Amino acid sequence: MRPLRAAAAGSLSATGVVLLVPILDHLLSGPPPLGILLGVVGVLVSLGLVAVGGVVHRLDVSQPNALRIAGWNFLGIVVLGVVFTLLFTYRPVEDAGFLFAVALSAGAVAHVIIGVYDVRRIRAEELATERERLAVLNTLVRHNLRHEAQNLLFAAESVRDADEAAAARVEDVADGLAAMNDDVTAIERAFDEDGRAVDATATCERVVAAARERYPDASLSLDAPDALDVRAGAHLEDVVEELVENAIEHADTATPTVAVRVGSRDGRGTITVADDGAGIPEMEREIVTGEREITQLEHGSGLGLWLVRWIVEEYGGTVSFAESDLGGAAVTVTLPRA
Repeated sequence: MRPLRAAAAGSLSATGVVLLVPILDHLLSGPPPLGILLGVVGVLVSLGLVAVGGVVHRLDVSQPNALRIAGWNFLGIVVLGVVFTLLFTYRPVEDAGFLFAVALSAGAVAHVIIGVYDVRRIRAEELATERERLAVLNTLVRHNLRHEAQNLLFAAESVRDADEAAAARVEDVADGLAAMNDDVTAIERAFDEDGRAVDATATCERVVAAARERYPDASLSLDAPDALDVRAGAHLEDVVEELVENAIEHADTATPTVAVRVGSRDGRGTITVADDGAGIPEMEREIVTGEREITQLEHGSGLGLWLVRWIVEEYGGTVSFAESDLGGAAVTVTLPRA
């Protein structure tokens, strides 16, 4: 629970409720037509404030930013309250309480809107700073991964004559680091890529053909129309390749079966990679989909599925997981049609 956010949201709703009371009281007294019109406007604006409180409580903003929105609301109430108090004191008018409430409700809404835009501006600046830091960190990580992978390969060659098995293990680690570097590079480039029409069938044909050469013991099939254009980019091939390789390399048999299917559903293109393996562990799947938080003990086993999710989401698509009719896992990528 976030008490500060709840307090900020509650203050907005409370403002609407407090201002609603004198407005309703005036409407029940039978005012002239113009008074009714002002009253109706005041009621709608006050109810809007009550609703805004609930929206802010559910809004994806930090507690300080929620308090900032509430602060803008408070500022509007105070400033307009002082102005209208002095004005009505200087020149009293009939139904001052009603007019006071209507004016304050409109001012409060205006200041809440200012607060929301202020928070959005701050968040945009924070995201820009975070993106800059991540870009620097990403460059350093990629350089170090590539450098350490090369060092490991040199080390493997130096010990190969003395211990072939140890050299092979070192090479596997180096290959893993190099693959991780490739994944990071693909993710970064996909974020800067503009969407365009990509033939999903041709993409899958290239991936399946390459996988058949690389994994001759695996049984790969492709079921696809002659062509199916989706809105994606060059890194869609990385997505399909990652899913196919993941299905083969994590199989619990020496001759895994992988089926790649291209189709359409509800006006969107789909690419499904199904296998007969043990399936994707529940923890891994829930972490990638956001159903489970990442912790020191639960963090997934690599970047592969993150690469798939982030690139597909960048293209405006979604990734879903299910059991396949082959007995293993089925991962479906859904993308807008081009």
